[in-house]
Amino acid sequence: MLVGPGAKIRKLLGRFAKETGGAFAVVTAVLGIVLVALAGATVDFVQWQHMRNVAQSVADSASLAAATSSAEQDQEILDIAQGLLTSAAGGEGLAVTNATYNDESRLVQVRINGTYPTVFVALVGVGELPVNVVSVAERASPGSLEVALVLDNTWSMSDDDATGVTKIAALKSAASKLITTLFTGTSGGISASLVPYANYVNVGTENRYQPWIFVPADYDTTSAKVCETKTTKQQCVKGTPKTCTRVVDGVSETYDCTPNVCTDVTVPPYQSCSGGGTTKYRWYGCVRSRTTGTNRLTDQNIGDLYQGFLGTSRGCLNPILPLTDDANLLRTNINAMIVNSGSYRPLTYIPTGVLWGINTLSPTMPFTEGAEYDPENKQPHKALVLMTDGDNTLRFQASDGQHVALSTNVKTGATQKTQTDTDTQALCTYAKSNGIEIFTVAFGDLTAEANTLLSNCASSVDNYFLAQNADELEDAFDQIAKSLSVIRLVR
Repeated sequence: MLVGPGAKIRKLLGRFAKETGGAFAVVTAVLGIVLVALAGATVDFVQWQHMRNVAQSVADSASLAAATSSAEQDQEILDIAQGLLTSAAGGEGLAVTNATYNDESRLVQVRINGTYPTVFVALVGVGELPVNVVSVAERASPGSLEVALVLDNTWSMSDDDATGVTKIAALKSAASKLITTLFTGTSGGISASLVPYANYVNVGTENRYQPWIFVPADYDTTSAKVCETKTTKQQCVKGTPKTCTRVVDGVSETYDCTPNVCTDVTVPPYQSCSGGGTTKYRWYGCVRSRTTGTNRLTDQNIGDLYQGFLGTSRGCLNPILPLTDDANLLRTNINAMIVNSGSYRPLTYIPTGVLWGINTLSPTMPFTEGAEYDPENKQPHKALVLMTDGDNTLRFQASDGQHVALSTNVKTGATQKTQTDTDTQALCTYAKSNGIEIFTVAFGDLTAEANTLLSNCASSVDNYFLAQNADELEDAFDQIAKSLSVIRLVR
């Protein structure tokens, strides 16, 4: 009979047990302790890791809280950190061992140490495991923060969010609170701009004669009055009542589309006149995209002038507010945002919003309030907050720079929209190449394609926010404001 290796080992162990007697029992006991320690090591590790996570979370919260406060003395930083640690669940056995603020580097550092008393690995002589964490936050420097708020004021913003609040009302509230958070408790130096966008942006009629723009002269046209004698009139009777549905910038609406049945009837002779009116063409502050090369995707080559266009009514809504340190003025302009003017209900062209957000942060014309770009984005720290509630619904027309409707041909329209999305991404990439940090906020039920575009546009995954209702939008803007107030956790 063949004997396998397992049987041989059992035979040797049996012989060993007989020959060693009590010594084997001692070895077995020792091995048992080791095996128990090894089996329990996972439990000890999980508990130690939890304790370390608590310590890191408290340290991060403390450094951020201290950085956003006016505290400058080490004892003040220590008190903030100790208060958070005392109230933290699972903070037993931890202590704040170092809390400092360096005025020159503007860095807040919080260090927390402690020990986790082991249960199982103590059986093999390891009675405790050390917990040592550190968090460093960089406080915003005075005069170092410039923020462009690029906010959607298209017709779709008139729709209600999931809680019944109109989107534009929710946006006004969230953006106003963002401004309050940014400017509260600061020693000055923070500035922000407001760029409402839709089909186009409004650069402000006061800029008509600036060297970076060309606007044709206003003019009127008057037609001659023409009259003729008629002996018939059209009489119309409504047909069977009918209601139709249409979608304008993503908003569905119903309207009366009952057909009329009309016939000509003979009447006594009368005078019918037409014409004789005056049509006024005026500039409302609207500008097209530049058409030379890829200048529509950059703030450079300002010799290629922006083209203002005239209209008989508005083709853009609220004007851009350049960088300002007046928080009240910013809130006033935010709360004045509208989503339509008469029958003008604008659609969505995101590239124009991003471009003019960049223009307000740029040190060069059209707006010159921005400081020089810093590749490391520290002095100053420049940020752009892009918010939209939908897809691009327009395209760039190369012949004249207008933003026109996508083709109704499915294939052609899809190709045109892809180009608009590509232009949007190109502008985001250009902004980031100049050290501008981008935050994006998707408000409502956007398509997967639109969400991907906004996520890719953001400077990081943490800079992209998805808000379904007013509360979530406010929370997103609050997180952005706090992030900008501190700039970043260094480590």
